[in-house]
Amino acid sequence: MEAFIVYCSPAGTTRKIAQRISSTLAHFGYDVATYDLAQNLDEATVGYDIKHAHKEHCLFIGSPVYACHPVPIVTQFIAQLPDNADGYAVPFVTWGGVTSGVALFEMAEMLAQKSYAVIGAAKILAVHSLMWRYQHPLGAGHPDEADEKLVDQLVAAVHNSIISQPPLSIDLSTLNYLPEPIREPMRTIDINYARQVLPQKIVNKNRCTACNICKAVCPAHAITCDPFPEFNQNCIMCYSCMRLCPESAIEADFSKLEKWLTKRAQEFSEHPPSAIFVAHD
Repeated sequence: MEAFIVYCSPAGTTRKIAQRISSTLAHFGYDVATYDLAQNLDEATVGYDIKHAHKEHCLFIGSPVYACHPVPIVTQFIAQLPDNADGYAVPFVTWGGVTSGVALFEMAEMLAQKSYAVIGAAKILAVHSLMWRYQHPLGAGHPDEADEKLVDQLVAAVHNSIISQPPLSIDLSTLNYLPEPIREPMRTIDINYARQVLPQKIVNKNRCTACNICKAVCPAHAITCDPFPEFNQNCIMCYSCMRLCPESAIEADFSKLEKWLTKRAQEFSEHPPSAIFVAHD
């Protein structure tokens, strides 16, 4: 059977999970194709490959959680998948210790609307992508070995479900695991909200050498250089441009970020940090 792994990973942790999924699928004998949506891939081409796969295929699709949701590049990809899909789907998310929000449910719901049978899902704790400067970031050390073993269990359960025929779909309501008073306000939060509340990026033109590295590493293709970086409406506030700039020419005031994120994490107090969801007889 063919398996497709499609993901976006600005900070690298979702990629790590995708790679683990790929190696475990290969162990079970799957023909695996992996696509990183940040690598200037043509979404239509990826969709074409999936559309013209063999009748039975399994799509693993991963996203980090930003502002309680999957990143737009992932939801846009799902939206352009062909209708009446004849296959199985397994959404997975990585989250940075504040909240995994409604991301997993939203991805699963979109896939089900494309007629995919959602036969598994996972949320995996990861080091918070905005806390690389801090000594004790939320999610430090994750994904760790225990997280990877959990991913192995997910893939094994998905494989066993597929070969059992017919595979059982999971109850999507189990992906609405956060309490409703916490969950419902999250539906009104989006990336535009994040752009307003997160530190604003400023280009230090005295440091910038117009190397265009920021443009190359932007997973949302949201940067143009003329000659200095300019950020458009596709920006997902991942700060990869700032983190990877060799001249530290992109700046933002992160002085209050650690305290704010830690406070939010304590308010949500989400447990368990990592979990898999599979169907049971």
